[in-house]
Amino acid sequence: MKSVSIIAVNTFREVIRDRILYGIIVFALLLISLSVVLGGLSFTEQAKISADFGFAGIQIGASILSIFVGSTLVAKEIEKQTILTLLARPISRTQFLMGKFFGLFLVIITVMAGLAAVLALLLIYLRLKVDGLFFIALYGVVLESLILVSITLMFGVISRPVMTVIFASSLFLIGHWVSSFEGLMKIKAMATEPIAIYGSKIAKFVPNLERFNWRSAPVYSTPVPAEDLLYATLYAAGWVLVFLALTSFAFRRRDFV
Repeated sequence: MKSVSIIAVNTFREVIRDRILYGIIVFALLLISLSVVLGGLSFTEQAKISADFGFAGIQIGASILSIFVGSTLVAKEIEKQTILTLLARPISRTQFLMGKFFGLFLVIITVMAGLAAVLALLLIYLRLKVDGLFFIALYGVVLESLILVSITLMFGVISRPVMTVIFASSLFLIGHWVSSFEGLMKIKAMATEPIAIYGSKIAKFVPNLERFNWRSAPVYSTPVPAEDLLYATLYAAGWVLVFLALTSFAFRRRDFV
């Protein structure tokens, strides 16, 4: 466990110094700022529109951070050959991956906390209540980010960073379309259509990221049942374990010499 924590801390420090991180933060802040402009176009729904776009900005920022930064975590170590030095020590390949996973996740949590603080101050200024639903919406983004990081690491150990970004982004988009495929199968007129049939089959092997979409809850004061939170947590943990297991399996069989 000590080896994992050391790698996690070093990964956190490395990513924090990466310039791409600050580009992503600026991008997310611009989206939150854009929410104020768009909200100003509606005198009656300004706070709700600003909150909706603000949460979207945090989600997009966390997703970009998970995919683009995560795609280079292992690739950098392999390219610089520093992975040989690390693995020569009493550190297993699984511990190395877990350290990278927790290190990047710690960065995501840190960035999200800063963006959430900015959004909370904005909502308070717009006289929108910041309560438990606000943190539930953020929790959904955290669960989604956990899955995205595990997916990106999985592709990162078997492909180049560019392909990793493409594969992870594709699963991210499909994961948000899964609910649409399931909905098509419930419509009799569409149930026999090829897109609905094949889409429903693909949906069984892809995590449904819409299960963590609670961004509208604080906007419209919609309560989220405790059982939904528990199920979503277990659902996310299950997929993370699956992807990390596949990552570890592929990484143990990779030759770096």
